[in-house]
Amino acid sequence: MILIVTNKIDPHADAVIKYLKDRGVSFVRFNTEDFPQKISVTWKTAAASIDGEIFFPGGHHALLSQIRSCWYRRPFPPSLSQNLISQQSREFASNEIESFIKWLWIYLSDRFWINYPLVLRQAESKINNLKIAFDLGFLIPRTIVTNNPKEALEFINESGGNVINKVLGKGHIEYQRDYYFVYTHRVSSKDTGDLENVKYAPTLLQEYVPKAVEIRTTVVGSEVFSCEIHSQESGKTLDDWRHYDFDNVKHAIHRLPSSVNALCLKMAEIFNLKFATFDFILTPDNRYVFLEINPNGQWLWIEQLTGLPISQAVADLLVSGEQHGKI
Repeated sequence: MILIVTNKIDPHADAVIKYLKDRGVSFVRFNTEDFPQKISVTWKTAAASIDGEIFFPGGHHALLSQIRSCWYRRPFPPSLSQNLISQQSREFASNEIESFIKWLWIYLSDRFWINYPLVLRQAESKINNLKIAFDLGFLIPRTIVTNNPKEALEFINESGGNVINKVLGKGHIEYQRDYYFVYTHRVSSKDTGDLENVKYAPTLLQEYVPKAVEIRTTVVGSEVFSCEIHSQESGKTLDDWRHYDFDNVKHAIHRLPSSVNALCLKMAEIFNLKFATFDFILTPDNRYVFLEINPNGQWLWIEQLTGLPISQAVADLLVSGEQHGKI
């Protein structure tokens, strides 16, 4: 059986599940925002055995011993009961929920995972990404992460003022129940005037790399799928293609040089990632510059625009993991 850990509004999970259903593969979908209000989990010892069971809405259930392959996709925070009124009771319940969920994944750590949660955490570090990419031989941009305003200003001056700014962690800010996304942007003269604020929190600055196109590469097991994103064809996407302008920004299948292809597979292997997305800039003089690896990146829009069979590859890998165990 395959366990899919995600949320109720994840179209990527929907796409993979379609292939699993077409193949008649047994799976369960654990939408984490339903726990513990609609999903319950029991783990217990007995005289002759130890096992656990997940009970889902609608009456179906799954024994932990039946689960052979796991996909840690996009879980949402668990839900707390409205009956928990006091702050103390809500904090206590939240901590207990978090502990049990972590224990559950640890208990299942000997199964096949795309990707195990601890592996994801380790691979999310941008500074570790760049260090390993550099060691492997990728071209990388000059980068600084600092909370020292003087160091930040020196880096900007050394780069001729041609610098971009990226967030280190979450790419959004929550304010009054709304989410505001923080995009990669060119550092302006106003930003330079505000550099003293860097002392309040570290920031990542990177030299601006000229772009012919941008490359999004998705590794699934031993398969590599690459798409070129013509981000320079729209003013909206010049600095960050995540502003999305599908009517004006061409997406096309791209063939990486074999050397870059091999480095992607090697980097995924170093992190023990069965799935990962890579972002590159292809410069006007035909150099591939590594930007970052995202161990749990999105791909569905690329599949829809190019026909690359990424969802099918993920489904195939989950099935292979179920049949052959931890690989």
